[in-house]
Amino acid sequence: MLTGMVSTMMAQDLDAKYATDLLPVGTKAPDLVDAKDSIHHITDFRGRCVVLDFWATWCGDCRKDLPEMKKLYMQYDMQGVEFIGISFDTDFSVLQDFMDKEKMPWRVLSELKKMKESKMAKDYHIKWIPTMYLLDTEGRVILATVEINKLKAKLEELKKANQLVVPELAGQDHAPQFPGGIPVLRAFLSHNVKYPVEAEHYGVEGRVVVNFFVETDGTVSGVKVAKTEFKDRLSSKKFSKYSEQEKFAMREEGEDQLKEEAMRVVSKMPNWQPAKRRGHKVRVKYSLPVTFRLK
Repeated sequence: MLTGMVSTMMAQDLDAKYATDLLPVGTKAPDLVDAKDSIHHITDFRGRCVVLDFWATWCGDCRKDLPEMKKLYMQYDMQGVEFIGISFDTDFSVLQDFMDKEKMPWRVLSELKKMKESKMAKDYHIKWIPTMYLLDTEGRVILATVEINKLKAKLEELKKANQLVVPELAGQDHAPQFPGGIPVLRAFLSHNVKYPVEAEHYGVEGRVVVNFFVETDGTVSGVKVAKTEFKDRLSSKKFSKYSEQEKFAMREEGEDQLKEEAMRVVSKMPNWQPAKRRGHKVRVKYSLPVTFRLK
């Protein structure tokens, strides 16, 4: 309890120190611009909540928050929330290289100007980064903070209240779906997975996490193993006559067979219902665990 109280006080102190001049709640958010002076109207996102993340590649605190921002994006993008980064980098190649390396999937705008020279920094009263704004479905400020945990808490609050998007847009965005849903997917795996003979004999079992893409037409592509968790029974008395080198070869063969079987079954799945983002079908990466258990 004390730790939580200290963390909350630190978060409050950060906003008390760095967020006092930010746009107040209820303010209509200014439009955004980029290096080509193109205007990105906030009204284009009406009907959806919008996260504005002011940051830069050279900002240590921004890089520290990046993993949590990725988690928020993964959780709320498919629920209709728009994420937009506003960078104060001045070198486009540095910015692009960083985004590619970090696999940042959301839109990032930049005037390629220093923060003190940026129109967006002036419009949004940015004097410290990272700074985050959350806009409601009408484009008004509902949160202005330098603390990402406050952004997370507000998004959770809006989700529970069904206020992330207006009702007519709810359900437009969704992750890819197996025909018939998760219970049918489980039944498909149970019916189609065949335990490899050698793996069963060596007592190799565990879980294979398979990554693949669900294309816009629902087909599955790019199937590959992402992660494995195995155990075996080669240390039992049954295999005591084998050397450690022989056991290693057995273990490796059994694990390879389980990986191949998991990829085989995933590759033969029927077409999925493709994911939708902003009402349009999109290609999405999906992870599926395939479990092998011996009786």
